[in-house]
Amino acid sequence: MAGLGPALSPKLILDFMNKEGNVLLALSGKSSTPSALSSLLLELDIHLSTDRSSVVVDHFKYDTLSASEKHDVLLLQRPGALRPDTKSFFSGEGVLAIPRAAPQTLGSASPLLVPILRAPETAYSYNPKESDSVEDTFATGTQLALVSAMQARNSARFTVLGSVESLENKWFSATVKGPDDEKETTTVNRQFAEQLTAWTFKETGVLKVGRIEHYLSDKDGAPVGDLNPKIYRIKNNIVRVD
Repeated sequence: MAGLGPALSPKLILDFMNKEGNVLLALSGKSSTPSALSSLLLELDIHLSTDRSSVVVDHFKYDTLSASEKHDVLLLQRPGALRPDTKSFFSGEGVLAIPRAAPQTLGSASPLLVPILRAPETAYSYNPKESDSVEDTFATGTQLALVSAMQARNSARFTVLGSVESLENKWFSATVKGPDDEKETTTVNRQFAEQLTAWTFKETGVLKVGRIEHYLSDKDGAPVGDLNPKIYRIKNNIVRVD
């Protein structure tokens, strides 16, 4: 954000959301996250590592073909529904490759925040620029969100993707293999990216009203006049047809 000028300040982005604008923010563990972005996410109760240079690694669920040493390309199943009574807009068959993800944690105070894709239980955040020690790690396991989202009360949507590299062409249909896999498989990053962008920009998961009918009625509920009149007066009896 530091190189994109004042037109993308945190305040202006929040103003954009207040006008029902939708935002997809992609981070990368390959470069330090600008402080302006960290400040923006704090406004939404989304927290990044204080050093802003950490990545998520996992020594049990990584791609042995591309990350045999650093273990920073995570292999995950696509996420299911958060609860049995909710619909999942991101589920499906196949494996996701999430390379060099910037870790994030979500505050517990806001009911508007949800983790779309969590890190595995064996994952942790790690800053490769400092040392090999992980004693002061930012967070571990499912505390870490790799993809998270917020839907504001005005229905504006803000999605944070921890790995912008997962959107690169080479990962849309890459060949990967986990440590315990017998065979290589092809990633489904393209399908997941389509699901993620469709939800963020309100192509899916939106309730739409197809038809509303109403009319003026007398005190007994009988219709008076035309269907769907343009004007009602105070204390008119109105009936809505569902």
